[in-house]
Amino acid sequence: MRFFGAIVFREDAKVRSCGMQIDCIDNIHQFDKVKKTWEAVYSVDPYAHVFVSWAWLRGWFEVTPHRWSVLAIRPDNTSPYVAFFPLYMHTFRKYKIDWLRELHMGGKPSADYTGLVCLPGYEEKAIASLAVYVQQQLKWDRFYMRDVLDPRLDLFLKDFFPEKFNVQQANRISCPYIPLPNNWEQYLQEFLSSKTRRNLRYYSRKIEGLDEFRVTHVQLDNLDSQIEALLTLWQARWGPKFAGYHALLRHCFENHCLWLIVLWHGTTPIAAGAAFVDQQKKTFSFYIMGVNYKFAKLSPGKVILGYSIRYAIENGFQIYDFLRGDEDYKFSFGATERFTTSTLITRKSLRNIIANFIK
Repeated sequence: MRFFGAIVFREDAKVRSCGMQIDCIDNIHQFDKVKKTWEAVYSVDPYAHVFVSWAWLRGWFEVTPHRWSVLAIRPDNTSPYVAFFPLYMHTFRKYKIDWLRELHMGGKPSADYTGLVCLPGYEEKAIASLAVYVQQQLKWDRFYMRDVLDPRLDLFLKDFFPEKFNVQQANRISCPYIPLPNNWEQYLQEFLSSKTRRNLRYYSRKIEGLDEFRVTHVQLDNLDSQIEALLTLWQARWGPKFAGYHALLRHCFENHCLWLIVLWHGTTPIAAGAAFVDQQKKTFSFYIMGVNYKFAKLSPGKVILGYSIRYAIENGFQIYDFLRGDEDYKFSFGATERFTTSTLITRKSLRNIIANFIK
């Protein structure tokens, strides 16, 4: 038996649940070996999004400080995997004792969405198997399922019975998106109000009319400098955040899922933005933006968004995703609302009562 943090994986026997075999992947080498199968399942899963793609999670696994694992499900020992469920564990320690063991969805807090990947036709069996496995094989006190963008969550939760678990639903989070039209002019005319359209054109002309104005797109020879320009602008507003952002963005570029642009006035960055692009799902997910507030009167943030939406349309993407947050500017660009679901599952146990008191 191997102990991985608070997650237990039995090597001497394959764990079976509801007729499905579940293996625990807990290192990069194992994760690399399932790349081909993961991508095949991901490509046909209608609910899969970029934050459960193999490429994005591979980058996150390399930089996260948390103890992560992936539950991989298949019908039997000789069949390929049909589902994957990424997780991580965080433990609250005091007096050298693990008092509160918290299980979380893989990708957080860097991922805007969480979820699983499952081959169509296997949802009920695979998700029921996951629910039983999580309850019986993993040692945890609280399970935080934050920002799940997947209606199959209901299948998972129905097996957590009130005799043993408290299941609490948190407020939903708005995640606006734009179903993109076929061309830029159609977008301008049908998705924007006359005022927004006029302002976007006006500020774009003003910025593009600056002396020494230029635009740089991320490429191999400017990758690090582009990322640094973006993160420097972003941190000037929000302060230091997750130290692994640079490595995560670099990994996504190397795996062909990063879009990154910087607007310059000579050698001074005006604004920068990055998105994760998914050619299979035809989704463009705008992730992070930094703005030089010396140029605030020119609305550089809106100009960056205009550039990104135009790029997405002209390159055949079908969905432009603003990700989490219901800020007004997103709806001014023609966004439609949808929501993620967050759930906290708590075991009904004496251990949990004591842990809550100590914490």
